[in-house]
Amino acid sequence: MSNWVEDFFELNPDAIEVEEKKVKQYKNDLFGVVIPALDRRDKKFYGKLNDEQKKDISIWTLTRWMSSTRANSDIQICNVNTIVNSRAKFLTKHKELQWMLLAMSGTGKPVKHDWVAPPKGIKKNRVEETILQYFPNLRTDELDLFQKINTVEDLENFLVDNGFSDKEIEDLLKGK
Repeated sequence: MSNWVEDFFELNPDAIEVEEKKVKQYKNDLFGVVIPALDRRDKKFYGKLNDEQKKDISIWTLTRWMSSTRANSDIQICNVNTIVNSRAKFLTKHKELQWMLLAMSGTGKPVKHDWVAPPKGIKKNRVEETILQYFPNLRTDELDLFQKINTVEDLENFLVDNGFSDKEIEDLLKGK
């Protein structure tokens, strides 16, 4: 076969050789092994993987896949929200625990999953992100209350007390 390609380029010097696209090779079979393990509620699956395979696991992506099934999708999304998403911010550094929670949200038998794309165009509120850096255990309703009872001046004083420069405060509170 390679002789034919070499002969072709000799006969057609103007032909352009196109490089083949490199396709990322995954260490895990997502649809054949990983998601079925979650469906079966195999909590020990993640612990059996080698380091390379563990690096290839994205809990965020698996959560998106697990949150929607063809049958009983409303029950499945409630399971994932209740079991996984409610505890996600506390376990960001513990992938094995996140895996176990995802496995608990499994159906117990293999099912067809659909991809739920994340919403587009949602801007992150930088003030909220900053507040959560200092108070990471605040729930959403507590964060809303914190912002309602504190004035812009209170936030400025809080930021000054925590070492923010005047320029950083101005950039952060722009439009508040």
